[in-house]
Amino acid sequence: MPMRYTIDSERGMLFIQADGETTQAERLEAMQGWMTDPDFRPGLRTLADFSEATNVPTLAELQEIVDYMRRYATTIGQKRIAMVTSRAVSFGVARQFGALAPGAFLTVQVFKDRESALAWLEEDSSMPGASQ
Repeated sequence: MPMRYTIDSERGMLFIQADGETTQAERLEAMQGWMTDPDFRPGLRTLADFSEATNVPTLAELQEIVDYMRRYATTIGQKRIAMVTSRAVSFGVARQFGALAPGAFLTVQVFKDRESALAWLEEDSSMPGASQ
C-alpha cells in the first residue's frame, strides 16, 4: 500500500508515510483508518513523511482533505503536523496544505528532513499545556 501509518501511543505520535503513487481515495481511506484506530486519540503530534511519494494532490484534492479534517475537527483535536518532503513540487504542495489547513486547530510545518521534523514535534511535547 503506498500510504501507511503507525501510532506510537507512548510518545503520543502518529507516523504517516507515502511511497510511490497515491490516489485521493487511498489518502482519504488512510485518514479514516487512523482516525478509527483504537490507539488514535485527539491531538496526536503527526509526522507525515512524503519524501518517497512520486505524485502530489491537486489543489481540489487538498481542499477535499482540508474539508474532511474540518468535519472531524473534534476527533482530530489540537494538533501539530510536520510534513517531510524531498522534491520542490512536494514542498510547495505541502506549504499550500499548510495555508489551507484550519489554523484554529492545526499547526503545519514543512521540512526537508525527518530529523528536523521530529525535533520540532518533540519540542512541542515539552511546552506547557501540550497534549501527550
